[in-house]
Amino acid sequence: MNKKMKKVIALTAAAAVSLGLFGACGNPAASSDSTDTSAKDYWPNPTGRLDGVKLTMWGGAEVKSVPAQVIKDFEKQTGAKINQVTVPDVYENNAQTKVTTGDVPDVAFWQPTASMLAGFVSQNKLQKLDNSPFVKNYKKGIAESGGSYKGHRYGVMISAPSVFGVYYNKDVFKKAGIESTPKNWDEFVTTAQKIKDANVPGVESPLFEMGGSQWGTQWAVQAQLAEASKGGLYQRISKHLEKFTDPTYMKAITNYKSLFDKGLYNSDAGSAKDTEQEAALWQGKTSMIFGNNSQFLAIAALAGKDKQALDSKIGYFGISSKGNISSIIPDGSNGIVAFKTGDAKREAAARQFLNFWMSDKEYTKFVGDQNIVSALKTVKSPADVPQAMLDASNSIATGAGSMQSEAIANPDLYINLANMVNGTMTPKQVAQTTQDQFDQVAKAQGAKGF
Repeated sequence: MNKKMKKVIALTAAAAVSLGLFGACGNPAASSDSTDTSAKDYWPNPTGRLDGVKLTMWGGAEVKSVPAQVIKDFEKQTGAKINQVTVPDVYENNAQTKVTTGDVPDVAFWQPTASMLAGFVSQNKLQKLDNSPFVKNYKKGIAESGGSYKGHRYGVMISAPSVFGVYYNKDVFKKAGIESTPKNWDEFVTTAQKIKDANVPGVESPLFEMGGSQWGTQWAVQAQLAEASKGGLYQRISKHLEKFTDPTYMKAITNYKSLFDKGLYNSDAGSAKDTEQEAALWQGKTSMIFGNNSQFLAIAALAGKDKQALDSKIGYFGISSKGNISSIIPDGSNGIVAFKTGDAKREAAARQFLNFWMSDKEYTKFVGDQNIVSALKTVKSPADVPQAMLDASNSIATGAGSMQSEAIANPDLYINLANMVNGTMTPKQVAQTTQDQFDQVAKAQGAKGF
């Protein structure tokens, strides 16, 4: 998982609105596929010979090294050849355009959310991955967090999905006399106020926002909606039975706005970048940031990937309106899809490659090579994974789906919120603009009720 992928999530949402990409895909409900995924040999032996078979794999620049060792081992054990192709940024936009015009890879990295799978499924471009042998080995919550659309699996989760909650500086908490982490949103606000009142030397603000980078502004709002998400909020929004302008979403937006009104955020919140936010937490200039996995990885880089230093200074807790529920947002580095190319031998080889990747032996090597949290209960995570990352990943089992995971469209909520942070939109304008954008994309998809 990486920071740029998080930016791409946001950029793709924007592109979907402005370019009508989803609209170009037609009505997702129109797709049909009667493939029998339980048929004998649908999932080939991971190490069966594939001499002479050549596959193409797409990915963005930042994931180029992720499958390198897996590909090398697959080629060695099967005789197949995999040609990695780096599609220029914005990866999702360019990949979707290439597929729509007939240029199709065998496998590709892809954000495994329902809204991002819908376009390819509607075009009958993706292979069904139901009955995959490794799904039963996923840790609790992993299989449900992504890869499926309308009851069928189309994406393989090769890593635990990103979650967002709060990363905090333990030293600042200690100096401010804070002995425990908040148990709900109200306690979170109270904790931030206590840290501000403590006036700890070197701490410039209890919270730090990255309005200049925009994409992180959505975390604080969506985090408050975890219970509502579990209660079907985004399904109702997707059916036009509830709106962003209704009380539930409006309260989350206004609560976020009130944090600025209380003076709990950095004075340059409207222009600060994500890199400044991450440095501020690591250096103890702020006490808490709303963040996802990519932000923590950036902090880990600042710490020289020193597990002991990270475990000593940086902690994680989920936060939601009434509790400590984290929100789940799979990104483009978490998922792999297999395309229908019209070549049955290559399509089977693509499924074999995925089965090989997720076999316990190869997956153990993969998570060790990447030093990431294992998504499989049959494979241990490497010993050097920082505790905050483990805590964030462990929260998936009880986590809630984000808007990106649960809704049929992703409006530009983050841009609208950044505008609010910079004083050019009110909370009501944020909600209305977001709803208008959602309506536009949903209508283009042919969703009922729009």
